[in-house]
Amino acid sequence: MLAPICCVCLTPTVPAGPDWLFRCPRCRTHASTLDVRINTEASVIDEDSRATGLAGLRRQNNATVVRRVLDWGVPPGATLLDVGSAHGWFLERATAEGLHAVGVEPDVGVAQRAIDAGSSVRVGFFPDALAPDERFAVITFNDVLEHLPDPRAALAQSVERLAPGGLLVVNIPDRRGLVYRVADVLRRVGVTSVFERLWQVGLPSPHLWYFDGPGLVRLGRDLGLEPVEVSHLPSMSRQGLWARAHFDRRPSPVTVASVAVGWLAAPLLNSRALSDIMLVAFRRPAGPVVG
Repeated sequence: MLAPICCVCLTPTVPAGPDWLFRCPRCRTHASTLDVRINTEASVIDEDSRATGLAGLRRQNNATVVRRVLDWGVPPGATLLDVGSAHGWFLERATAEGLHAVGVEPDVGVAQRAIDAGSSVRVGFFPDALAPDERFAVITFNDVLEHLPDPRAALAQSVERLAPGGLLVVNIPDRRGLVYRVADVLRRVGVTSVFERLWQVGLPSPHLWYFDGPGLVRLGRDLGLEPVEVSHLPSMSRQGLWARAHFDRRPSPVTVASVAVGWLAAPLLNSRALSDIMLVAFRRPAGPVVG
């Protein structure tokens, strides 16, 4: 299988373990060649259990991201596009805070859930689901960029869709987070389940990339964006942890142990120094934010 080209520094990646895993020898970005199967077959995911497992943490982090967007000077009523809006939780929070929020979601079933709950969602892929002249004050990628085959192209298209002075906000797993580093060590000694779970091996939309902060900042700068903030968000919530670990599988000794360790270590894993979730924000140059 051909090695992916690193989307950060445009360098061919090299094998890094399993036949689907690669890393960039220059910037250390990790990539995969896992298959994406959105809308192509019956899902192995129990969406009700998945929602139960993810809702607490995602809603908490959504509130933080929306608050930061407002702190960065985006006025009430400004337009916001959430790419890969999933269940619509981020749209709900942004709308509640006075933003005019719309989402784009390619998974038909998940998009319909958000629409039924009252969110404004276009079913399709970004940017094809948008009108040619649509521009936004804010574009967000919440746990989405790592799933895209070509993040560089997605961010370049985002720049074109941002109003002058607009914000691009990315909430994404961090390659340098503690859980990822420990899982990689376990993989090297033959315990692969946690590492494969982080990459979402076997799911319809697996992870195709794992970035770190410097790599993502470099990518944004290459596209003409100005970094605004690089920080971290909590990466684990005790509430819903069992459902999060088992929405696509039955309990096993390994998954039970993982849940127990995660529950005990949650405060440590949510610290800024060790969190596996980073928040990176950029601004498109040229004037104030325009809705």
